[in-house]
Amino acid sequence: MLDTQNQGPQCTACGSPMKLTAIEPGDTDKDLRTFTCPHCKRVQQHITESAVTAAWLERGGLTA
Repeated sequence: MLDTQNQGPQCTACGSPMKLTAIEPGDTDKDLRTFTCPHCKRVQQHITESAVTAAWLERGGLTA
């Protein structure tokens, strides 16, 4: 689950918090979220319900 500071899951390689780097619309109310580790550059992708993405973006979403 994402928080308002743009943190994602822990990196499976180094354990650092990953950053959300992309959201792509998917099939049937699903989004594909891409997370990148700022330390080792590992990439993970997770499928999330579109309603979760919409609520998260309304609270502040991606911040640079």
